[in-house]
Amino acid sequence: MKKITLLLIILLFTACTTKEVRMTDPELQMKGFELYYQDEPFTGTLIQQIPFTDDELKIKYKNGIISGQ
Repeated sequence: MKKITLLLIILLFTACTTKEVRMTDPELQMKGFELYYQDEPFTGTLIQQIPFTDDELKIKYKNGIISGQ
C-alpha cells in the first residue's frame, strides 16, 4: 500500500508541474500558427528576455497555442 501511495504522489507532482522553456531553446519551432517543443505541441510557459533590461516576458501555451490563462 505504501508503494502505491508513493507512486501516486510522484505522479501527482510530475503531472502538475509546468514546463518553462526559454525562447532561445533550439528545440522550439513554429509550425504554422502552433509552437512545438521536441516535435510535440508545447504546453507550458515560454520565457523571453527583454533586451537591455532584466525583465522577462512569460507567455503561457497550451497544445501549441497561446493560452488565455
